[in-house]
Amino acid sequence: MKELFRRLFLVRQLAWEILVASLFINVLSLASPIFVIQVLNRYVGYGFDGTLVTLTSGTLLAAAFGFAFSSVRGRLAAAVSVGPDKELSGRVLSALTQVRLAALSRIPQNKLHEVLGGLQTVQSAYSASQISAVLDLPFVLVFLLAIFLLSPLLAFLTILATASALWGGWLNVKHGRAAYRDMQQHTVAHRGLVSSAISGADTLRAFLAGAYVRKLWDRQMEALLFLQRRLTEQRSLGQALIGGASMILRVLVYALGAMLVVSGDLSMGGLIGVSILSAKVVQMASSFLQAAFLLDKAQEGLRLLDEFQRLPRESFSGTALKNFTGRVELRDLAFAYLSNPGPLFESLNLTLEPGSILCVLGFNGSGKSTFTKLLSGLLEPLRGQILIDGVELRQLSMEWWRRQILFVPQDPSFLSGTFRDNILMAAPETSPERLGEAVRLADLRRYLDLSPDGLETPVLEGGRDLPMGIRKRLALARALITPGRLAILDEPTEGLDAEGNAAIYAVLNVLAKAGITLVIVTRDPNILKAAGQILDLSEKPVPKLVSVPRKAAPGEAPA
Repeated sequence: MKELFRRLFLVRQLAWEILVASLFINVLSLASPIFVIQVLNRYVGYGFDGTLVTLTSGTLLAAAFGFAFSSVRGRLAAAVSVGPDKELSGRVLSALTQVRLAALSRIPQNKLHEVLGGLQTVQSAYSASQISAVLDLPFVLVFLLAIFLLSPLLAFLTILATASALWGGWLNVKHGRAAYRDMQQHTVAHRGLVSSAISGADTLRAFLAGAYVRKLWDRQMEALLFLQRRLTEQRSLGQALIGGASMILRVLVYALGAMLVVSGDLSMGGLIGVSILSAKVVQMASSFLQAAFLLDKAQEGLRLLDEFQRLPRESFSGTALKNFTGRVELRDLAFAYLSNPGPLFESLNLTLEPGSILCVLGFNGSGKSTFTKLLSGLLEPLRGQILIDGVELRQLSMEWWRRQILFVPQDPSFLSGTFRDNILMAAPETSPERLGEAVRLADLRRYLDLSPDGLETPVLEGGRDLPMGIRKRLALARALITPGRLAILDEPTEGLDAEGNAAIYAVLNVLAKAGITLVIVTRDPNILKAAGQILDLSEKPVPKLVSVPRKAAPGEAPA
């Protein structure tokens, strides 16, 4: 509720307009029971048509005003969450794009989808109908007062039945929280299984993993169905409480009300009016309970989103050097993953002068890709410094730094969009000539020429449906758009055919001649012969660094 009222009073004038509209809506809704009471007591008793015309006209007018105020309140209440939802969405997107990779990678992807799904939960909970249901609840006192004026005894019965329904329903919501959280956890696990079965469809079939998946599937579905039944039962119990309270109240109102009518303490019109008013009270209580259930779910969603937004972020407010020469120095660098007992490497010291070439070697899992991510600022070292033209990388603006590097990951991924969108991601203002040159150097032109849409060819599923060679070429074209002085390439020739390798060699030669500093993870002998330094991460814990004389440019025969 706290968040609801925070949103409501962000714009105080809007809040007061909604409250005034709610007052008129609820007061005008009294017209219906008043009409029934007056018709039964006055018109039926005296038969004067003028009375009926007056009562009918007044009630219809009240209904028209009630409809108008309801429409206005609906539009006003819908405006309450526009700003907060937009702000929340922006903050979540900011976190998603700025949270440090190490922190983000510790969250399973299916769990991350569940957390981000909280946005929709919050938007649904703070909708106009839920806000109206909460604001209508205090006006229950108006209807109870009207019942009290007709019959204190029936007012007491209505209060007792409504309070019982609210109390039981609230307990139901409270007890359902644990089941809802368990349901979320099991749903995340099941989505992970489904995702792995889809992405690993070939593995599932080739290695006859159907029985293994079925075993996990059955276990998860059993838990999910149990929790689903539990939540359904609790929700049904809440509805039953409301329905039961409404039925019991109706029976008691008519039973005791009939006795009061017979004894002359209540008119027949009053009895029918009390029945209408008490039903309205129970209906408002039911709407409030439904809103409370959704608000409770939204509170959990907000909690998860808040935890996500608190994750450590990259710095985008650091220094931007006027001119980056391409000089990089590592001092006493060490790195370790939290899940590993020991460091991947430590005490790493090296200096890369502008235009130099460093090749990185190592067995699988030795930290080669981690090394490239450290240089690109995607990961932070456990200890030591990365100096960029003498300035520590931590002090630099990451946005500026990413524009200084040409980065080709080992397993490149892309965003939903077209080839053009993905190539120009970091530099959308790039000229058509430079774009064409990047496509040509990456040897991507022939593939695009064969596509009917060319550069507008869509990239789907993060590019996973593209052949590895095309993904590598697309990643290379994306990197070449950046006018940086440091190129970081992780296994650039892996998975490429002879033509693809030739394109990589040509690009490396162009970069080397332009005096760009090159850091290349590779075992390709045609690239290794061009190295000025070779870093072997297989040596643990201190990597081995060897300076070697350059024999030739990448891809060229030794001199």
